[in-house]
Amino acid sequence: MPILLSLLGNWRVWVLLLLAGAVGTAWIQTKRLDHAKTALTALQEEFESFKATVAAEGKIAQQRAIAHEAADKLNKEKVDAENVKTRAADLAAIARLRNANPSRSTLPSAPSDSKRPDLACFDRIEYLREDGRITQNLFAGARILADEGTTNTIDLNSAKTWAMKMSTTLAPPLSSTGR
Repeated sequence: MPILLSLLGNWRVWVLLLLAGAVGTAWIQTKRLDHAKTALTALQEEFESFKATVAAEGKIAQQRAIAHEAADKLNKEKVDAENVKTRAADLAAIARLRNANPSRSTLPSAPSDSKRPDLACFDRIEYLREDGRITQNLFAGARILADEGTTNTIDLNSAKTWAMKMSTTLAPPLSSTGR
């Protein structure tokens, strides 16, 4: 024990112990910093890989969006053209039916055994005049309603066709990596 006490009393031993502690601490700190640099390098490589993946998926998504937009525009143009053709066909059919108005009277002819065929419990001329005016107003109103309904039906069918075609062209999910 006296040797130990004499060594601890020597200042050179203390300097040597301090120097050994400093070298040990520097060595540990260097190893720790090397490990941190390695981890940082790995993290930076992973981040660069992530950025490249995101950029590639972004380009793919942008290309899909452009293609989808072009398909939607083409679909809309096709449906609009079909709508115009259908409306034109409808207007032609309406005009044809209106022009095909029968030239005969809507009033049935008098029975053959009638004593006075010009009367049928009313004045035939007056009835025809009133019936024609009433019938004309009724048909005019019905034609307007039928034309509006037909136009709206054509527009609705065009919108349904456009929506159905649009829903079938939706893009698949962006990532195939499972993220």
